Amino acid sequence: MEGRATASTPAALPYYVAFSQLLGLTLVAMTGAWLGLYRGGIAWESHLQFNVHPLCMAIGLIFLQGDALLVYRVFRNEAKRTTKVLHGLLHVFALIIALVGLVAVFDYHRKKGYADLYSLHSWCGILVFVLYFVQGQVQ
Repeated sequence: MEGRATASTPAALPYYVAFSQLLGLTLVAMTGAWLGLYRGGIAWESHLQFNVHPLCMAIGLIFLQGDALLVYRVFRNEAKRTTKVLHGLLHVFALIIALVGLVAVFDYHRKKGYADLYSLHSWCGILVFVLYFVQGQVQ
């Protein structure tokens, strides 16, 4: 196509992206440190299984989802197919990791005999997960 305009990248974009990555990695590291130092760590087959939940949610629904949203801005001069595939893969990984976090909390509750979905936090979390999944199906 003649006269095709190429998208220009704002001069400060690399700094914003670097800052967002640093912030996201700091969040994941602080969540891991909090779980390790104050909550006893994480493990699947023990009383520490519940601790998998906040780590998976931080990695999946905050860090990876944020990266998936940044793909089109960061790689705006790459082939559209490449950016779509990367965008989709990051969303799939985020969904899978968030699903592991949900399974961890439900399995923990089942093993301990606790009721599921008894708080506003749990209902809002299920709503977020369902809307995230449905939104991915609509695109």
